[in-house]
Amino acid sequence: MQDYLTEQIRTLSTWLRDTDSFTETVAHWLNSRVDYVSLCHEYCLVTPEHAAALDVSAGSKVLHRRGYLESESTGFRQRVAEVRAVVVEDRLHPDARQSLESKKVPLGKILSRHGMRRHTHDITRVSTVDANGRQVLRVAATVTMAGELVAAVDEIVYLQLFKPGPSQCDTADDAPVVDRLPNARRSQESPISRRPAHHA
Repeated sequence: MQDYLTEQIRTLSTWLRDTDSFTETVAHWLNSRVDYVSLCHEYCLVTPEHAAALDVSAGSKVLHRRGYLESESTGFRQRVAEVRAVVVEDRLHPDARQSLESKKVPLGKILSRHGMRRHTHDITRVSTVDANGRQVLRVAATVTMAGELVAAVDEIVYLQLFKPGPSQCDTADDAPVVDRLPNARRSQESPISRRPAHHA
């Protein structure tokens, strides 16, 4: 059973490397709609790490978004992922900035209308437990539009995505692990059309 879960996690990792939409990939995996639930939408000073990643000056104010992806695929609502984004709003199209104000739409869905590209930099397997259950993957990516950096995103995938049901907080069957997956095997084909090769 654990080998099957490991293979499923590796397959999803492969999908995430080849997509421009984290939310769409999660929805395809579940074969169900997922909803974005906003927890934070505020303007803060950029951290040194994000300033470097987004090529903005230290001390700049940027939009910080945090929310969950929730699914009702099993008949009850549960959180299957967490998404965080740091967005340089003045680099966005005015229509995109206006759409962001709703706080109800995933960043990728908004920016996909304006030719965004997602660049996945790191996928790490983890076994950390938080209030929502056990985390299994952490993903780091940046988003560009017309070649210009507009956002840095960090995402968490929970075990509930693979084992629908009450939050999985028991780690007895899987010791804590940090496993970087730079070359996840393509054991399954994603139902999402593969995007053409591009350069960040």
